[in-house]
Amino acid sequence: MTYLYLMRHGQTRFNLQGRIQGACDSPLTEEGKKQARAAYQYFQEQGISFDRIYSSTQERACDTAELASGRTDYIRLKGLKEQDFGVFEGQPEYLNPPLQGDIGYGDYFVTFGGESYKEVRLRMADTMRMILEANQHQSVLVVSHGAAIAQFFRHVLTTYPRVRMRNCTILCFTYEAGQYDLQSIVDPVQKEILYEKH
Repeated sequence: MTYLYLMRHGQTRFNLQGRIQGACDSPLTEEGKKQARAAYQYFQEQGISFDRIYSSTQERACDTAELASGRTDYIRLKGLKEQDFGVFEGQPEYLNPPLQGDIGYGDYFVTFGGESYKEVRLRMADTMRMILEANQHQSVLVVSHGAAIAQFFRHVLTTYPRVRMRNCTILCFTYEAGQYDLQSIVDPVQKEILYEKH
């Protein structure tokens, strides 16, 4: 059995400015760096160490992975990138369409050169499977993005909690025989347990 710790990156400049940020990138703010260090502190306090660390290729995720783990020997994978929002990239968030229940923005951004929710789900699921089945790890940290993470857990879980993906939120799964089981969702910044399996 493998423990998978799936984490969103820290706050970025575009997060702070309320801009749509998927395929485009912006750096972590000082607050974002502080959030990532809070995740590091959480892992230390819980006695959690990692056999392998993976990150999206985007700078905001890479920097978060380094700060949250205290290590630089992580593996960057394009399959962990955020959803591509096409021509909406970098635009104000108020231009986003209404969310469509459990499929997020659905296929809205495809018309504008972006990815569909199904493309993101399959990309994330395939990348996670490759990570978890390539080697027999006991504990893995993966740093990715809000929409990508949400689409992933909606794809692999039958039921799941309705939790907003705050910056540096950590989802802990167990993975065995191709099955994911969500154990907890923790906000290390606010020191708050957002979900715990009973």
